Amino acid sequence: MPRARKTLLFSLAAGLLGVLAALLPQVAALEEDWGLHLLFRLRGARPAPAEVVVVALDRQSSKALELPMEPRLWPRSVHARLIERLTAAGAAVIVFDLIFNEPQSPQTDRDLAQVLAQAGNVILTQSLVDETVAVLDAQGRPAVRVEIEKTVPPLALLADAALAQAPFPLPKVPIKLSRYWSFKPGGGDAPTMPVAAFMAFAHAGARILDARLSALMPEAPMFPGAQDDLVAAVEQRRTLFRNRPELGHRLLADLARDPTQPLAGPSGLRLRSMIRLYREAALRYLNFYGPAATIRTLAYSQLMQATPGELAALDLAGKAIFIGQTESYWPKAKDGFHTVYARPAAVDISGVEIAATAFANLLDDNAVRPLSLPLHLALVFVWGAGLTAACRHLPAAAATAVVLGASGLYLLGAGWQFAGAHRWLPLVLPLCMLGPVIYLGALIHDLRRVSRERRTIRQAFGYFLPNPVVDQLSRNLQAIQTEQRVVHSICLYTDAARYTHLSEAMDPRRLTTLMNEYYAAVFKPIRENGGLILQVVGDSVLALWTAARPDAQLHARACTAALGVAEAVAHFNVRANGHRLPTRIGLHAGEVVLGHIGAGDHFEYRPVGDIVNTAARLEGLNKYLDTRVLVSDEVLAPVSGFVSRYVGAFVFVGKSRSVKVHELLARADAGMAGAGLAPDYFSLGLAAFARREWTVAAEHFRQTMQRHGAHGPARFYLHLCEAYRQTSPGEDWNGTIHMEQK
Repeated sequence: MPRARKTLLFSLAAGLLGVLAALLPQVAALEEDWGLHLLFRLRGARPAPAEVVVVALDRQSSKALELPMEPRLWPRSVHARLIERLTAAGAAVIVFDLIFNEPQSPQTDRDLAQVLAQAGNVILTQSLVDETVAVLDAQGRPAVRVEIEKTVPPLALLADAALAQAPFPLPKVPIKLSRYWSFKPGGGDAPTMPVAAFMAFAHAGARILDARLSALMPEAPMFPGAQDDLVAAVEQRRTLFRNRPELGHRLLADLARDPTQPLAGPSGLRLRSMIRLYREAALRYLNFYGPAATIRTLAYSQLMQATPGELAALDLAGKAIFIGQTESYWPKAKDGFHTVYARPAAVDISGVEIAATAFANLLDDNAVRPLSLPLHLALVFVWGAGLTAACRHLPAAAATAVVLGASGLYLLGAGWQFAGAHRWLPLVLPLCMLGPVIYLGALIHDLRRVSRERRTIRQAFGYFLPNPVVDQLSRNLQAIQTEQRVVHSICLYTDAARYTHLSEAMDPRRLTTLMNEYYAAVFKPIRENGGLILQVVGDSVLALWTAARPDAQLHARACTAALGVAEAVAHFNVRANGHRLPTRIGLHAGEVVLGHIGAGDHFEYRPVGDIVNTAARLEGLNKYLDTRVLVSDEVLAPVSGFVSRYVGAFVFVGKSRSVKVHELLARADAGMAGAGLAPDYFSLGLAAFARREWTVAAEHFRQTMQRHGAHGPARFYLHLCEAYRQTSPGEDWNGTIHMEQK
């Protein structure tokens, strides 16, 4: 399969793996727990909107005002006085994150109700209780029990006097809070406390929105005024947006075309936030501003004890005031929530500050917005596929740089999007899961590729070098220049007759095929007997058997290989379709230097020593003796079990020392009878030849040829006898034959 196609398939597989992982709820939980946490940490704390103020019911205020330590026991007349002071200071909206669903005393309840009615901008909190309801069967018996969350409103007296009442349910998470409900689940789209406060605070925008809705849909009923029935108006708008999903786009387009109502500035921002609130899901992510008390927080007692001048200096005009007990000021309270900014040494953020944070997000339209599911999956797919394609095309070092660089850029981009557009891009899956898995997979693939290439190279080198040498070079390339050994060796040298004629007559491709078959026949017996094939040049083969010291078994294997090569070539010549390659073989033994010979950028692994040249001369001597396998006395002396014929002592061209030469005929167990080979006449002839008895020697050689026909060594010596009879060798001649040609 082409590499590009493989890369495409792997890239698609990685992208699909990322998509499947993104759909797992466990991965989504990790993204929220770790990924969102990291984005908040990268961004750091930021200033909260100045329009939001938290008033803390704290231990300090209890002591300063001489009130009970439990806020629920504080007289409601105290809260009434606080509302009066806040109203006098110009507070736009006042939100109580306190529960007023039980009567305290008729007088204090009436006082608080009167102040609530006069202020006209106070929102009270509804409490939530879990209740078990039994569902009856047809016989009226309990069939199943259902757990429901029930809303408990404030006292009717107070609820009627307040601007609105709303619950503030939070998702029941065991560890970390990151979301809130903008509309109560299962509550008929009732707005929660931050939404009610936002609608009261941005009532001008609500009137613009209602006017636009009425203009776009004349058939729609008139909306209640924001100050008449705030909750009913919010519920009605929410129902309209849910029934008409395209309504949000139409409103934004209509507002964008109206020059009298620009969408820039605080009013436009709040109007867009209002439209987004109605059209999006009810479960929203909180955009925290920092740890506890990041939103401006004032002590309850500070407001109650402030002089009119001090109260004016607090700059509460036009602000949304959230009143409740805070974890940071009330350590024993149980209204705190573990958030992204919680630390072991820090306190959790209180429920009233969570509500104020949700309100501030609505005010600035900066709630955390995760990517839509299609966009999320597309991003993960592109990331996984792109990273896989890059890693598969690059080597390990470059792949490492790409993965680290891409991950760093992605992290910077995600942080920039989060800080600027409040857009939440996934981090855990791309950076902590897909990135490492793809990189590890690329490394494994690269290692497998390198290992496969190394095996291929090793196999290729194995065709030219012994396996131990290949292993050594794979560990240390410097061995090419440093590794040389003096070893005892038996050198086998072969040469094929008629190769030159064939190379001229045959097509190169056919010649290549023929020679490959020939070498397969020659190599097999050499390898089966432990020989190292070191060199193949044209029609010649050089093989070696090495040991630290002379070894009779090594000599025997070399002799067996030589006979095997002769037999294999004989079989090859039978099936070669007339293209015969008679082969001559020479064997010699001695010490050689075995190593890498060469310089610069070219080396060859080969033996260096006289035995190589002598083995080649022995191979060449076969031409004159008309033999096939000639071995030196150094090869044959240590072994037994072979049938051989001594053919004399020779001094080769360029050499001064003689070599005793034997013709290797067969193994002793091959069934050849010594008498059948008539060694006696030939031996007698050699003895007479050495004594310069040319006539006697010639007669013995003739008898050998008469009995055995073509006998190459006998014919060779017969010619020498005739020559020496005419011209006798010198007085110092000792029976050794000096070869004038190779």
